[in-house]
Amino acid sequence: MTVPLLDIVFQNDRYYLLFDDESILTLTAPAEWYIYADGEYWCSVGSYKVSELLNVPGKIVLETQENLNKLENIFRRLTHVILSSDKINL
Repeated sequence: MTVPLLDIVFQNDRYYLLFDDESILTLTAPAEWYIYADGEYWCSVGSYKVSELLNVPGKIVLETQENLNKLENIFRRLTHVILSSDKINL
């Protein structure tokens, strides 16, 4: 399963990942999410949870303390960023 990533924000030693697709709530059990940006594999996220601190109406927010600095720095220049529950070849 793949889910588009709408935004990524760093605040208070955590990265917050914003999604539109509620199906990510049913899939918060994978051991790892794989992040792809514009057709390239970037990194994986294995430690995450649904954010209790940050709530956006109609959106889903996951938080992680893993270092996603490189992705955050170029996120605004990318056109298509997804999380996948499977490692895929794009």
